[in-house]
Amino acid sequence: METYESVLKRMQGRFAELSGFSADDASDIGIRLKVLAGEVYSLLCGTQWLKNQMFPQTASGESLDLHAGQRGLARKNAVPASGSLTFGRAQPLPYDVPVPAGTVCSTTGEAGARFLTQEDAVLPAGSLSVTAAAKAQEGGRDTNAAPGTVTLMMTPPAGVETVTNEEAFSGGADAETDEELRQRLLQSYAVVPNGTNGEFYRDYVMKFEGIQSVGVLPRANGSGTVAVYAAAKGGAPAPELIDKIREELNRLREINVDVTVSAPEIVKVPVSLYLSPASGFTFQAARDRAEQAVREYFDGLPVGGPVVLAAIGKRVMDTGAVHNCHFETSISTDRKLQVSQLAVPGDILIEELGGAA
Repeated sequence: METYESVLKRMQGRFAELSGFSADDASDIGIRLKVLAGEVYSLLCGTQWLKNQMFPQTASGESLDLHAGQRGLARKNAVPASGSLTFGRAQPLPYDVPVPAGTVCSTTGEAGARFLTQEDAVLPAGSLSVTAAAKAQEGGRDTNAAPGTVTLMMTPPAGVETVTNEEAFSGGADAETDEELRQRLLQSYAVVPNGTNGEFYRDYVMKFEGIQSVGVLPRANGSGTVAVYAAAKGGAPAPELIDKIREELNRLREINVDVTVSAPEIVKVPVSLYLSPASGFTFQAARDRAEQAVREYFDGLPVGGPVVLAAIGKRVMDTGAVHNCHFETSISTDRKLQVSQLAVPGDILIEELGGAA
């Protein structure tokens, strides 16, 4: 697109051509030309923006949502993580202790994620603990929590002394980005679902919030069977989401077709690499960026997607913090996965590259 400077230069040149003299920058005409050039440039920017919003390949924000709506698609909202909280005390009491629904607990730290119990629970007389289902107060991948990390009670019930999550909170996912929605939208044009092909099942399951990729295996257990493997970003979705998808697909399936829905088998892939930091970066800073790049690579892998070391290396080099790197091939190798498997990062070992590298 034409720049402001080129618009102004073209207008000044045309003025000089018609009038026989150039307008001084400080003159009334020179100032008017600059103001008018600014308005023309604003109009060009608006026209370019409108052209971008006309096509799904370049549309963004609300305009992209409208394109998706024409294909029956909608942007996925952020999904809160779900799990359970165990409330307890050191010594039993001779009476029941209620733990009401909506009890708020949190992880440690200033920006700790908050979790709310989803049901009323009772710590029975003579007992030391009770467990209640809980869900994150807000959506997002940051609400996933490792076991034993939810230990603060923001609204402690009377008689309860401790809280913890014995199992991990999982299933939390960020809202769908423009690029993720665009990919789904363009895929819907590339392969049209017809109610019976694998794309029908993949397209339908991808509409569920919290699902990032889907693998479909026709004739998984013989003629008339279809296996569907649904994955969240970087892991398995919550069991209740799998149950919901299974129920929906069994309602929509063809006659005499047996549809099974499950989370993919999680395959941990270790990554070991040596790197030398780029100029201006310490090894620790380069290491942190490289590890983040490795994790982001695995987050973007679909069900059945292969692990390619060259692609990981490109991600690491693209951080700008790494001068050179190579993999320890006795630990890290390319991996081909089946349609029922999802690769996630195992141990990530990053050491400094010695020598003249």
